[in-house]
Parts: sequence; structure tokens; C-alpha cells
Amino acid sequence: MNRRTRVFSIVAGVLAATLIAACSDEATAPSTPALAVAGTRPPTITRCTQPYGTTSGWIGPQGGMLKAGGHTLYVPMGALTARTFITMESPSGNISHVVFGPEGLKFNSNYPAHLVMSYQNCLVAPDATQQVAYTSASLSILETQPSVSDPVTLTVDAKLFHFSDYVILSTYAVAY
Repeated sequence: MNRRTRVFSIVAGVLAATLIAACSDEATAPSTPALAVAGTRPPTITRCTQPYGTTSGWIGPQGGMLKAGGHTLYVPMGALTARTFITMESPSGNISHVVFGPEGLKFNSNYPAHLVMSYQNCLVAPDATQQVAYTSASLSILETQPSVSDPVTLTVDAKLFHFSDYVILSTYAVAY
């Protein structure tokens, strides 16, 4: 090893040690992350073209299924304790929206119903995640439901513990 290489190695080692020591000191450590952090915007009601659909039927302790306007309600065995006349309506409009009756019907918490909502006719960004939300009659978001979005079938599956109005929400990823 010649003298120039030895001096360069020593200088590089001293600089590296100084840099490591400086970054470990809280006073000189960076206060913000070096890379941008991805986050999400608050969910918004997804814009869709939804045709009108309605259906109704009796569903009891054995379970059952109803379909209206591209959306499907699955009631598993044990979700209801008595036979119940259920209505399902998907009002036409510019959102994916389902209204159930009887209002306030509750399902056994061990056997929630599943609502599979289609977002096939919706304007969604490729990076958007869909979820189902419980809303008031005036479409104010009251609560999001445990949901799983499937971009292949363009559906979102949500657990329902009670009946009311439901819409599809989109959550978009954003970079800061």
C-alpha cells in the first residue's frame, strides 16, 4: 500500500466516523424524514351511475340472499332468530347506494350479514380503495363497515350488523 492510499484511507475513516457521530446526536439529526411518506385522503362517497333496483323476500334463521341493482345481500344461517320480511332498494342516481328495511334490524354479532356492492359503473382511481359506509338518510357518513375491496370483480364486501342506508366510499392514496 503506498503512502497516498494509506492517507486517503485514514481521511475517509475519520470522515465516516465524524458523520456517524454527528447523525447520532439528536441536535444534528434531521427533524423530518428524508423520503416522502404516503398517506390517505379522507374517504369520499364514490361517484357512480346506478340504475334503480329493488327486491324483497322472507329470510329466516336458515339464511338467504337478495339481489338489487348489482348489489347482493347474503344473510348466513344463524344471523336472524325469526323469519323477517326484508326489502332492498338501490335508488338510481350518481352514487352506489343501498337502502334496507326494516330499518334497524340487527343481526347476530357472531353471524353478520354480508353486503357485496358493485362499483363497476363508478369513477375510481387505480390507487383507490373502496369500502362500505353506513349513512343517515341524508347521506352523512356515520360509520365505516369492515370491508374488503376486490379490484378484479369491482366489488366491495362488507360485514353488516344492522340495517340502514349504505354507500361505497373511496379512499385515495396521496404522497406528501
